[in-house]
Amino acid sequence: MNTPSAAENSANLPNENTKRKRLPRFSRQQAEGFVRFFSKPFFLYLLCFILPAGIMYLAYALFKVHPFGDGSVLVLDLNGQYVYYYEAFRDAIMGDGSLVYNWSRNLSGNMFGIFAYYLASPFMLITCIFPRSAMCGAIETMQILKIGTAGATFAHFLLRTADKKPRRTSVVAFSSMYALMAYMVVQLMDPMWLDGLIYLPLICLGVKRLLKEGKMLPYIIPLALMFIAHFYIGYMIAFFTFCYFVTCFFGEEGRIAPKHFMVRIFQFIGASLTAAITACCVLIPIYNALKLGKLEFSTPDWSMATQFDFLTFLTKLFPFSYDTVYPEGLPMIYCGAAVLILVPLFFMNRRIGIKTKVSNGLLMASVVIFMYLRPVDIVWHGFQVPNWLPFRYSFAFSFLLLTMAFKAFENLDGITPKEIGGVFFGLAVFLFWCEREKYEHFQIFRTVKSDNGEDTSAIIGGIWFSLIALLIYFLLIYLNRKYKTSRILALITCVAVSLELLANTMDTLQKIDDDVVYSDYTSYEPYMSDTIDAVKHIKSFDDDKFYRMEATFHRTVNDPIGTGYSGISHSSSVMNAPALTMLKQLGYAYGGHYTKYEGSTYITDSVFDIRYLMDKEAYNGEKRYMDDRTKVPEDYKLATHIDETDAKYKFYRNPYAMGLGTVCSENINSIELTDVNPFENQNVLYSALCGKAEITNYFSRIMPKSEEKQNLRESNLNDDMGHKGYYTIDKSKGEAHIDYIIEMDRDSDLYMYLPTKYERNCNVWVLDEEKYINGDGVMDYAGQFFVGDNYSILNLGSFLQNEEVRIRITIDNDDDEAYWCDELFYSFDHDTFAADAEALAGKAMNVTEFDNTSLTAECTAESEGQYLFTTIPDEPGWVVKVNGKQVRYSTSMGTLITVPLERGENTVTMEFKPSYYTGAKMISLAGLLIIAVIFLFEYKNGKILLKLVTRASLSGEPPKPAPTSQTRSDE
Repeated sequence: MNTPSAAENSANLPNENTKRKRLPRFSRQQAEGFVRFFSKPFFLYLLCFILPAGIMYLAYALFKVHPFGDGSVLVLDLNGQYVYYYEAFRDAIMGDGSLVYNWSRNLSGNMFGIFAYYLASPFMLITCIFPRSAMCGAIETMQILKIGTAGATFAHFLLRTADKKPRRTSVVAFSSMYALMAYMVVQLMDPMWLDGLIYLPLICLGVKRLLKEGKMLPYIIPLALMFIAHFYIGYMIAFFTFCYFVTCFFGEEGRIAPKHFMVRIFQFIGASLTAAITACCVLIPIYNALKLGKLEFSTPDWSMATQFDFLTFLTKLFPFSYDTVYPEGLPMIYCGAAVLILVPLFFMNRRIGIKTKVSNGLLMASVVIFMYLRPVDIVWHGFQVPNWLPFRYSFAFSFLLLTMAFKAFENLDGITPKEIGGVFFGLAVFLFWCEREKYEHFQIFRTVKSDNGEDTSAIIGGIWFSLIALLIYFLLIYLNRKYKTSRILALITCVAVSLELLANTMDTLQKIDDDVVYSDYTSYEPYMSDTIDAVKHIKSFDDDKFYRMEATFHRTVNDPIGTGYSGISHSSSVMNAPALTMLKQLGYAYGGHYTKYEGSTYITDSVFDIRYLMDKEAYNGEKRYMDDRTKVPEDYKLATHIDETDAKYKFYRNPYAMGLGTVCSENINSIELTDVNPFENQNVLYSALCGKAEITNYFSRIMPKSEEKQNLRESNLNDDMGHKGYYTIDKSKGEAHIDYIIEMDRDSDLYMYLPTKYERNCNVWVLDEEKYINGDGVMDYAGQFFVGDNYSILNLGSFLQNEEVRIRITIDNDDDEAYWCDELFYSFDHDTFAADAEALAGKAMNVTEFDNTSLTAECTAESEGQYLFTTIPDEPGWVVKVNGKQVRYSTSMGTLITVPLERGENTVTMEFKPSYYTGAKMISLAGLLIIAVIFLFEYKNGKILLKLVTRASLSGEPPKPAPTSQTRSDE
C-alpha cells in the first residue's frame, strides 16, 4: 500500500491564508472598539435598569404571579382602589370617560383630584398599551419599569457625584440595592409613591450642581416633575431636599464664605419656588379637591411621644425584617446587608473628610429623630396621621445610607482589615442579642404553611440569613480592598448582591401575603371583563342620557368606576366628605373615605335614581363576591339579561326611580339630617320632595315587646349619645347574645339599625317567635352588623301583620363587647310610598343633553319660589344657568345642588368648569417662562443669551456706509 508523503499531506491541508478567509478574526483594534462600544454609559445605565427589574420579575415568577400561577400583584390599596382608577383612566384616554369629572363615584365628583392623587405618573400610559383584559399584567409591567428606572437614576447620581471614576460593578450593585430596597418592594402596593424613588437621585444631583456650578435647572426640572407626578411624596422630598442642601453645603471641605452661602440659599429657594409654580397645574386643583374632606380626614395628636425604640429600629436594617403595613409598623429601611458594614466604615475611613462625615452623620441622625418623634413625623406626612403604611418618607433614609456606603466602598484603601472585622463582629453580636429578644418580625427560623394550609415547616429566618450575608460581604469587602482590579471578584460581588436582593424580595412578598393577602388573578379576571360586558349590554339596552345603576354584588366598592356605570359605591382618599356623610345619614354603609350600596331602601333607590339593580348567578356554583345582604325588591321587574359571559347577569328595573332631579318647594334647602336615625331622615327627605307640610311616616318604628339576655352584662356609658355597653360575662359558658321580640304592625319588610360611635362586630339572627317557642326551626342568619360595609340599614326579611319575630344579636369580636345607643326596628308603608312616588315622577326633570362635564335639562315649575332638587353633590366649579341666565344655586342636606326656578317652563344647564383650572394653567405657564429664562442664562454659560443680546444691539445700530473700491499700493 502506498503511503502519501509528508509533502502530499501538506499540500492537501488548508494553508494559513485559507484559514483566515474561512474564520475571520477581530483585530486588536476591532476588539478594543467593541469593548469601548459596550463600555459606553448607555449600556451601564441599561444594566442598572435591567438587573433590578429582572430580579423583581423573577421574584414575581417564583411567587407564582400570573402567568406562572394564579397569583397577582393586587394587594391592599392596589387591589381596592388603584386598579379601578387605572380602568377609568384607560377609558378616559381612549375617549370613553373624562379626567375632569366622573359620575361613578359617590353619586358623582371631581375626577381630576383622583388623577392628580393617583394617576399623574407618566408610567400610567402603560395601562393604555395593554388590552383591557390584561390590566394585571400592565400593572406588573409598570411596577417593574419603575424599579428599573429607579436603578438607572440612582446610577446616574453615583456616576455624576463620585470623587473619582467609580467601578462599573459598584454602580450596578448599589443601584440594584437602591431599586430593591424594602420601601420599594413593600410600596409596590402604592405605585404612585414609587416615582419619588425615581426623582430623588435626580433632585439631589440637582442640589449638588446648584452648589458647585450655580445652575438651577438640574434641580428645578426633576423637582417640578416630582410635584406633578405625586404632590404628597414631592412634599416629603422637598422637606428632605432642604436638609440635604444644608448638609452638602456645610459638608464641603474648605472655608465657607457667608456671602457664597447667602447666594446659594437664595438660588435654592428661588429654584424650589419655580418648581412649585411650574407644577401648579396639578397642585392647585388637587388642593381644591382635598379641601372637600381629606385635609380634615384625621385629627392628629400633637403631644410629644416616641414611636419606637432604637434597637428595634436597627433590626429593620437587616434582610428578612418585614413586620407589617398596619399603623403600628416600623420604618421600611432595609437597603442591602452590605450597607450595614459599609456605613460604619464610612465614618472610619481616612480617605473621607471629617466635614463630610459630620454633615452626613448629622443628616442621618436627623432623619431618624424625625421618624422617632411623633409631632415631627406628622409634619413630614403633611400634617396628617398616616392611615396604615407609616413612615412614608423612609426611602430618603435608605438613599442616604446607600450614598454613604457607596463612598466607603469606593475608598476601601482608607480602612484596615481590623476595622472591617470589628464591624462584622459587632453586627454578629447584635444579631445574637436580637435572637435573645425574640422579635416577632426578626427570628432565627420562621414557620410557614404548605399550600394545603395544614402542614407547616421551618425555614431560615432573618437572623441566620443576615449572619450568612454579613459573613459573605465581610469576605468580599476584604477581598475588594486587596484586589481592586479583579473582574471576577467584582462579578462575584454583583452576584452576591443580586441573590440577597432576590431572597429578601421573595421573603417580603410572602410576608405581605401573610399580613394583608394578595388577591388571586382569577379574582379579578374574568370578573372584571364579564361585568364590563354586562354594563355595555345594559347601556345598549337603555340608551337614555343618564340614569344610575347599582348591583347586589361587589368585588370592591370601586366596581362602578372600574366597570363604567354610574353608582353610589366608591372609595377614595380624595373624597367629598359632605356627600359621604349624607349617604351615611340615610343608612348606607360608610367607612370614612367610602360608601357602599348596602342598606338601600325603596326611598333611597327612588331619590338617587337607581333605575336598574344588577344581579347575577354564581360562577360555576361559586358565590364569589355575592352577598345575600342586598336583595332585589319584589317590585323590581326583570328588564334584560346577558348570558354570553361565564356568569349570567340580570337587570331589574326600579319603577320608582326619580331621575337625576325633581321640582319641589324651597323647603328642601332647610332639611337637616341626624346621625342617629336614618329612617326618620328618609321620612323627612321624601316628605319634603313630595311637598308635604307634615312629615309622612313611610317608615314606622316598632318598639320591642321584650328583650332577653344570655351570658351578657349591660351598662350605661353616660356619654353624649347615651350609649349602652354589652359585655360577655363568661366566654366559656357559650355565646353572649341579646334577643329582641317585636310584633309587626303591618305586612312589610322589617328593617333594623343600631346607631353607635363604637363599632364592634356582631351577628344578627332572625326567627318567627312561634317557631322559636315550639323549637320548630333554626334561626336564620341575617348578616353581620357594625364594622365597615356591615354598618348600614339591615333588611331582616318580610313578615305579616301581628306576626311576632325574634331578632338575636350575638357578640362576635375579640373584645367580647358591643355598644349602641338605641335599637331601631321599622316597618315600611309601601302603598303610601308608591302613590307618592308616582306623583313625584311627574315633576322629574328631563335630561336632553348630557356629557361628562355638562348637562341640559327641562322642567316645569308650577309656582314661584320652587327649586330643582338634584342628586349632584356640590363642589367648587359648577356653573348653573336657568333659561340662559347664570344663577346662584343652593344645597340640600349640606351637599346636593338645588337650583332656583322661574315659574313655567325652564331650561337648566349645568357645567363643571372650575375657575381655578385656568388660573392654575396660567401660573404653570409663568413657571415655564421662568425656566426658559433660566435656560438662556445657564446653557453654555449664557452664550445663547449673549448672542441674542448682541444681535438685538446690532439690529438697532444705523447701517454702515458701503466701502469704496481702492487700489492697492503694491499693484
